[in-house]
Amino acid sequence: MSDRTWHLLKASDKDIFGPTDLETLRGWAADAKISPLDKISSDDRLSWQRAPMIPELQMDLLVQMPDNYLYGPTNVATIQEFLATGEIDENVTIINCLDNTESRLSELGWFKASPHQVRSASTTLLGTQRTDDKKLPGDAQQQSRIGTLERQVMDLQRVVDEWQQAYNSLRQQFIEATGRDPV
Repeated sequence: MSDRTWHLLKASDKDIFGPTDLETLRGWAADAKISPLDKISSDDRLSWQRAPMIPELQMDLLVQMPDNYLYGPTNVATIQEFLATGEIDENVTIINCLDNTESRLSELGWFKASPHQVRSASTTLLGTQRTDDKKLPGDAQQQSRIGTLERQVMDLQRVVDEWQQAYNSLRQQFIEATGRDPV
């Protein structure tokens, strides 16, 4: 399997990266650069699979947010990044998709071994920052990260708008077909 070439299709902007080898792809996953919505191809872009379906990427963890929203499946590096940015804390529940166990993040061995007493974007898993951010001073790094997050929010808003349009279209079709509003 390691002699294959791989491509990554980013869900946020439809950019395609590759061809690359499996080791590089694993590195991207370890650096939290692959989201659960991204797709992977190992057959020269003829077919695509969601990234969590590729066992080699170890995207086996779900994060249960305080509002019970589930994020993932994802990997340890992404969870570390969420901790560093304050999006989650050590009290969230982590669900291991491989064995269906649930644990508080603070109870997991890899969390206990991490430098969580001094957690920040610059000290937690140094490899998780974007490569071009490493050359920037702290404030520029933060501004770059904010820009990235703002683009992601815009992409997600576009997806929400598309779903809203699809819903409105289906609702209208239902009304025309049945003469009544859907429940």
